[in-house]
Amino acid sequence: MKSKFLRTCSILALVGAVAGCEPTGPVFGSWQGRQPTGFGISPSFVDLVLHGNPGDTQGEYDIQAIQAQTTFDNLGDRNLIWGDRWTITRDQGPAGPAILHLHNLPNSQISTYAMLPNRVLVPLGPNGRVDLSQDNLRYSLVPLSPSSRAYGRL
Repeated sequence: MKSKFLRTCSILALVGAVAGCEPTGPVFGSWQGRQPTGFGISPSFVDLVLHGNPGDTQGEYDIQAIQAQTTFDNLGDRNLIWGDRWTITRDQGPAGPAILHLHNLPNSQISTYAMLPNRVLVPLGPNGRVDLSQDNLRYSLVPLSPSSRAYGRL
């Protein structure tokens, strides 16, 4: 009897955990990549979710940065999460790429990206223009497929 009760509780907990992982509303897009941390030699690994419907030009975002630390730094990894508003503009004219602005991120995080036709997000260069140099491309965010288990989740 006790084992049947425990098995039932385990199944209910698993169902509850899986159900809690679903996005809570429409998702404009979901990306993964990395950013410089601003200190040390270790990058931040980033998950970005833009909430909204396809075609929206504004909404809310959630971003999670996991700052991996080296093995000789006994502080362990740091998991940081922010959220606020996002907007998309055409700062470079109608023929230019869409520019994604993540509002109110700390200065340590990249907050302005160009969205390429394949939905890859490339950080804007220091001059505010699209920078496709190798050094800049390493900090691009790659879109996740909507069929991916991680889509729309941090």
